[in-house]
Amino acid sequence: MTDDFVQDGAVDPRAALIEPQALPRVQAFEGLGFGLFVHFGLYSQLGQGEWVWYHHQMDREKYLELFASFDPKGFDADALCALAAEAGCRYICLTTRHHEGFSLYDTRGLNDYDAPHACGRDLIAEYSAACEKHGLKKFFYHTTLDWWHPDFDGNWDAYQQYLRDSVKILCTQYGRVDGLWFDGNWARKDRDWQEDALYGMIRSHQPEAIIVNNSSIGAKGAEGHPDTDAVTFEQGAPSRRNQRGAAKYRAAEMCDTMNSHWGVGAHDLSHKAPEDIIRNLVACRAVGGNLLMNLGPLGDGSIPGYEREVLKLVGRWCQICPSAVYDARPDWSLTGRGGSVLLRQGSTVYHFVPQVRIKGNTHLANGEPGDGLQTIAGPLGRVSAMRWADNGEPLSFTQDGERLVYSATPYPYGSQLIYRIAIIETA
Repeated sequence: MTDDFVQDGAVDPRAALIEPQALPRVQAFEGLGFGLFVHFGLYSQLGQGEWVWYHHQMDREKYLELFASFDPKGFDADALCALAAEAGCRYICLTTRHHEGFSLYDTRGLNDYDAPHACGRDLIAEYSAACEKHGLKKFFYHTTLDWWHPDFDGNWDAYQQYLRDSVKILCTQYGRVDGLWFDGNWARKDRDWQEDALYGMIRSHQPEAIIVNNSSIGAKGAEGHPDTDAVTFEQGAPSRRNQRGAAKYRAAEMCDTMNSHWGVGAHDLSHKAPEDIIRNLVACRAVGGNLLMNLGPLGDGSIPGYEREVLKLVGRWCQICPSAVYDARPDWSLTGRGGSVLLRQGSTVYHFVPQVRIKGNTHLANGEPGDGLQTIAGPLGRVSAMRWADNGEPLSFTQDGERLVYSATPYPYGSQLIYRIAIIETA
């Protein structure tokens, strides 16, 4: 907002019509598009989800036996980051400490309840090096809710200092931090979480880090503290957000589980298909948001086979047209038909088209319906050429003013990409 909208200390009403400019770090975050969330901790050994201590009402001493048995021999940060890159993810977010209070990093004297004391390894140091090697942006998840630390339900100010000291270690001992992802303030809505002090400390050490504080399933898209850079949509696709008149532009991110748990669930068979993930990713990009897709490693830290193969398939789709997935942004002036999505990057428009037929596939029950006729309304500009991104096939079209019509020709037999992307070149 400029001074043109301030007169005699009053804000001109026209200011409410202006959308604030995104900070460069927030613009860069929106360009990441797709991230991998990883939930790993002591709870992984039980294979009953990340909240097993709470929901199974486990005895504290019994739960802490998992500390003695923690042996992440299968945790390979290099393989994890290689998978994320192959999946098309441009950032990765690992749980440095979850609600159980156990840290995967060296707490450097704050306590002994960490991975170096349990197994002799600083898993966050390994993870940080792997992120650098594979060119992934590095995000640290850190709980604010803590079932283990006695001060959480005791001396609140002391706990807040402990939390800040913990996060300071992450900000000062592991190189560049691209983002910090907090979770748990919703557990004590009546408390002062001293966010000014926490975020101020982060900015003093990692000024360009993206700060996220999850608003929880029940408060999707809630803005929270003004120092945060993104709003969260936990297990729900973000909707278009009106940021006109806002004090700050915030990005949007949907986080979602591969099945029905964040931590590994040995008896959870409700896994998503590649189609589900691709549809969620497109739904996020349709409104300029990111998708943060979770996997829960097994008790020894290794990657479950199903998740590995599903993510690879999603990566194959992302590689068909990376500029459409990562670089393009919503153009609200354009509309399509049938659940299609339109994004623009400069003079190029990308049309994400669902339900494209397969040539010669009408005899199968899953053959897609429709005649393939597509219309796009709005100020596209003069269209000079169109083609499918996956095979370069030219597409014929007619254009009459602000209405473009073309036929979405069928997939070649043997192909089905969930969303087929048409590349539209404009003058």
